[in-house]
Amino acid sequence: MSVRTSSFSKAELEQMSASVPFWFHSNDLGEGVVTPGVKSAAQLEKEVASFHLPDMTGKTVLDINAWDGFYSFEAERRGARRVVALDKMMWAMDLGKWNRYWLECKESGKPPSAFQDTPFWDPSSLPGKLGFDTAHLAMDSRVDNIVDDFMQMDTSTLGQFDVVFFLGSLYHMRNPVEAMLRVSSVTKGMAIIETEAVAFPGFEDRAVCEFFPSDELNGDSSNWWAPNEKALVGMCHAAGFREVDVMVGSSPLLTTFSIARGRSVARKVFGKLGLGSRLDYAESRVLRYRAVVHASK
Repeated sequence: MSVRTSSFSKAELEQMSASVPFWFHSNDLGEGVVTPGVKSAAQLEKEVASFHLPDMTGKTVLDINAWDGFYSFEAERRGARRVVALDKMMWAMDLGKWNRYWLECKESGKPPSAFQDTPFWDPSSLPGKLGFDTAHLAMDSRVDNIVDDFMQMDTSTLGQFDVVFFLGSLYHMRNPVEAMLRVSSVTKGMAIIETEAVAFPGFEDRAVCEFFPSDELNGDSSNWWAPNEKALVGMCHAAGFREVDVMVGSSPLLTTFSIARGRSVARKVFGKLGLGSRLDYAESRVLRYRAVVHASK
């Protein structure tokens, strides 16, 4: 990625970065200053590569659930004519306090409450938007922002966009089919969908989703569903997308060496590949990964 320039000095940018108590994205503010996000700059660079972003020169882009805005700013950097960052859930959270609460829940083994049911939810002052606003100012960005809940708002007010980002969101949706219908309604070109996904070796021909009634996935009570590849593609088609290209799908390697092929074989293969953390998934016949699809009208 190219080096960002800024109208602020390095010292000013460092102070701006430090003024935000919680960063999720590692945003490059310029002058060598990168915010200390939960997602590192290296992780985000790998993500960008896996998403296979299309040419966005002169395009209109909608970033749904933008959080600190990394992908909104990336679209702007890549020449998009207009970019809209949309969020409410994370912008309404006091993320520093929420993170401490989440860690306490994790240590005690207690599922965290829903965001809106905690004292850290403040949609009037939007404490979680500080990261986006700070990066926006530091980058002299022209990205527009809309504070609203994508699943509750009238999406017709948004219009349609050439490129729509729906990243890290689908598995948070209580109703993923309705979510995909909404994504389709605001897309006139391509939607890029990235989500937690699952593979059940031997059931690749079935469109199935894994359901998480509490905090089974990553200790997060807002995680609800993980579709398999066939279900994800099927939801896109059902929502009105004519063409769906799988950019990152279930790994044939992990599927082949699942427990169905024998525990000893799986241990040898996973050990040699340095994928020991995946062994539990293989032994339970469940493989989880992050899927990426391009859904086009």
